[in-house]
Amino acid sequence: MHSYLADAGITGVKVDVIHALEYVGEEYGGRVELARAYYDGLSQSLKKNFGGSGFIASMEQCNDFFFLATKQISMGRVGDDFWFEDPNGDPMGVYWLQGVHMIHCSYNSLWQGQFIQPDWDMFQSDHLCAEFHAGSRAICGGPVYVSDKVGHHNFDLLRKLVLPDGTILRCQHYALPTRDCLFENPLFDGKTLLKIWNLNKFSGVVGVFNCQGAGWYPEEHKCKAYPQCYKAMSGSVSSDDVEWEQKASTAEFRGADEFAVYLNKCDNLRLVKPKEQINITLLPSTFEIFTISPVHKLRKGSKFAGIGLENMFNSGGAIEGMECGCIGGLCSVKMKVKGAGKFLAYSSEKPGEVVLNGEKVKYEWTSNGILSFEVPWTGGESSDVLILIH
Repeated sequence: MHSYLADAGITGVKVDVIHALEYVGEEYGGRVELARAYYDGLSQSLKKNFGGSGFIASMEQCNDFFFLATKQISMGRVGDDFWFEDPNGDPMGVYWLQGVHMIHCSYNSLWQGQFIQPDWDMFQSDHLCAEFHAGSRAICGGPVYVSDKVGHHNFDLLRKLVLPDGTILRCQHYALPTRDCLFENPLFDGKTLLKIWNLNKFSGVVGVFNCQGAGWYPEEHKCKAYPQCYKAMSGSVSSDDVEWEQKASTAEFRGADEFAVYLNKCDNLRLVKPKEQINITLLPSTFEIFTISPVHKLRKGSKFAGIGLENMFNSGGAIEGMECGCIGGLCSVKMKVKGAGKFLAYSSEKPGEVVLNGEKVKYEWTSNGILSFEVPWTGGESSDVLILIH
């Protein structure tokens, strides 16, 4: 079957209901031996037909998969399915089920992320809570894909996730709950916002989601609404929410004296001290994404922090390289920027020049240090940015 698909130009497959193999194995040669035969066959077929990795694993959260399939398969879903409505008929399920999905994915990743790349599942870009899902997918560190009906697409939303060549601004880690909500209940305790952190190459990111309003009913063995919890919730975010040490390249950012923090939905940039809390209140089924960038001291009184593309949910993922330095009285910031749109940064001093791909470009700078300029699409190659501060 796979060779036929590969010959027709198909580049990958999804295998669903993988865990069911456990149920049928006992009477057919033993569960372990049968599972080993199936997973060995699947692994060989992936190598032969789909470059070894063209595979989506669904409903695979079983021991057999983790022990026997991960020789070739490095990615798997970490939550229940994306449900566009409640199969049990609650009309409010179109909202509260989305929070349940995010809770499953983020907390399950704490375990499964140790040995597979967490996959947060598809969603539909024209769903009532599509933006809620899109915000989480942008910073989850895994793939982004949608199950839209043909002709039912929200391209304005998808462009905040995906670049014109189909690539994404992918985080360097996989998203996990922050420490302060790890042992709380962001679904129906009536007080806790879900906060998930991740890392980019030169910044951290924290997504805050109001998932309150649903939970597990043990006596009925299913999720149902907790309508008394479906209301506005308040919380706070700081640079300490990011686990900087999870990547060697970002560990030094823990020692930064100051951070530039960009709130994507609010379109707000501010400077904060380490551990300084930013308070936020979110309505049900809404979110905010905080890009947290360490401020670099160029010289006495001159500071800089790169934020990224403000038109993308994971703004900081656009910065692929950055070097800061000063020679004499001239300071420079060199960056490689992936994607297109308005680039945002903090610069305590007005730049003398901004050079993009070898040519001077117009820029805007305000007295509170907000620097911005347009980055055009270059066909997928990173743009070279040089900022000169006299």
